[in-house]
Amino acid sequence: MRKFVALATVAAVLSSCGLKRNCLKTTPEKPVTITIIHMNDIHSHLKSDRRKLLFNEKKYYVYMGGLNRAITKIKELQRQSENPVILNAGDMIQGTLYYVLFHGNATADLLNLIKWDAVTIGNHEFDNGDRGLKLFLDRLKAPVVSANIVPEKDSSLYGYWKPYRIIKRDGEKIGIIGIGYSQKTKNSSNPGKDIKFLDEKATVRKYISELKNKGVDKIIVLSHFGMKNDISMAKEVKGIDVIIDGDSHSLLGNYTAYGLKSAYPTYPVTVKSPDGKKVCVASAWEYGYAVGDLKVKFDADGNVIDCNGVSTVVLKDKFLKKENGKKVPVSIEERIAIGKEIAKSDGKLEVLPADKDATRILARYSSKVDRLKKQVIGVSAQFLGHNRIPGDKWDGVSYLPEHGSEIAPLVAKSFYLKVKDADIAIQNAGGVRTPLDEGNITIGEVYKMLPFSNTLYTIKMTGKEVKQVLEDAISNFMDKHGSTGSFPYVYGIRYDVDLSKPYGSRVYNIEIMERRTGIWHPIKMNKLYTVVTNSYVASGKDGYVTFVTAQKLHGKGVNTYFGYAESFVDMVKNLTAQRKKLKELPLNEKPVQHFRR
Repeated sequence: MRKFVALATVAAVLSSCGLKRNCLKTTPEKPVTITIIHMNDIHSHLKSDRRKLLFNEKKYYVYMGGLNRAITKIKELQRQSENPVILNAGDMIQGTLYYVLFHGNATADLLNLIKWDAVTIGNHEFDNGDRGLKLFLDRLKAPVVSANIVPEKDSSLYGYWKPYRIIKRDGEKIGIIGIGYSQKTKNSSNPGKDIKFLDEKATVRKYISELKNKGVDKIIVLSHFGMKNDISMAKEVKGIDVIIDGDSHSLLGNYTAYGLKSAYPTYPVTVKSPDGKKVCVASAWEYGYAVGDLKVKFDADGNVIDCNGVSTVVLKDKFLKKENGKKVPVSIEERIAIGKEIAKSDGKLEVLPADKDATRILARYSSKVDRLKKQVIGVSAQFLGHNRIPGDKWDGVSYLPEHGSEIAPLVAKSFYLKVKDADIAIQNAGGVRTPLDEGNITIGEVYKMLPFSNTLYTIKMTGKEVKQVLEDAISNFMDKHGSTGSFPYVYGIRYDVDLSKPYGSRVYNIEIMERRTGIWHPIKMNKLYTVVTNSYVASGKDGYVTFVTAQKLHGKGVNTYFGYAESFVDMVKNLTAQRKKLKELPLNEKPVQHFRR
């Protein structure tokens, strides 16, 4: 009888646990501090990129990022920090020539130099379908967590990740729940039909409860859901202590002195959960440019009592300035002055040596790039010329006075095909640098033709605003002495252009092609359309100022992070798979139907 009573008492205690902290603890908790070292949105940016920074209010050119330097920083933090936890918040792949040529292999080989405690899945991990993700994860040596992206049992990805994992630091259990961006992944990537996508917040609630019942009361959400969504989740879901963010490419902290714009002025962002407890939300920018260093202090009850740190932008020891129109190395005196500014940055900037093992791996892949650039991806049935303005002979060969560039509208078409919900695609003439020869098309030719780091950007616009942005683009060179590279080439929309008319009347007879039927209709001035363009003009450059105005009225546009050159490569590859050649657009699809000077 006593045994029965004792068992009943234990059962009653267990059943009453719910979400109470420490319910299943057999030993008392103690305060603990952990250091979360994190990255996100690397997008296969393996080498450093040249960027502009300000030092003492003067502009210099720096070499920012490079996974071989980021790895140096991670290893340094791992050695020096208290209870390090190393996390990656997704979108590790897709975005550079290294991905086009090597898929995820080069990225995985570099990431494997770090012992990650967990990585999660970004939407771009699915860009090459389930098979592409499987091959990447087969190569990657890291535990993967994703709770709301669930492969069915017959999926090739079944068993490749878990909803969460539990680690220990200083004897204390820490739960790490993975979260992906359900709607974005379904709509903008290529997951298989055998992948289920669950609501992000409901899923986090479910697994917090499960972890609490296992005696885990320190919860990190490793999220590829974007800062805005993650801050909302932190405010609405009880039990979260820390969110490590990916997807929104957010730089946190004040970098104004260096000419960088931050998404949020502090690192981390701290908010209150529904029960009034502190939640810390942190992100580490993009492209391997920065490594996050977040120190989180828990009290004996498992509550966060403090969190602080910095997102360190990693730099190569190479600085240039512009002199007589050329970029030249800075003087010794200037380098010393720059070094002093970096030393005063409180860890926001740091010059780092490259990790030797990472450099060796990167060199192995880089040596193959020139050879692989010669890889044939398709065939052009004809020479595709490029005039910026119809008839300007910009490529030195083609005279195309009636309809203008033959190649630029095909670039716009590749955007349209890549972004499946776009009504209209717009590409500025200046973003296309060369014509395309008849015959074999190589990867190297495409990247020579489309050399910039532009990504595809979607913006909601009324028909009136679409007309306005086309007028803006032409006014840029007609009225404002801007570059003729602003001339607009498009897909899914066609119009007449008369340069002799005044501003506001130069683009007319505008029609939109219905995506589903291919039927053309006059543009509706009050209808809201989805426009896909490149990230350069989406920010208002080249005179495309109405892109900025539209985003203020209808909400910020969405950076898909699809490379504009990659999108063209994909289109050519798809034609090849169908045994078709690349050809100029038929007359009814040409953007400029009639042109007058």
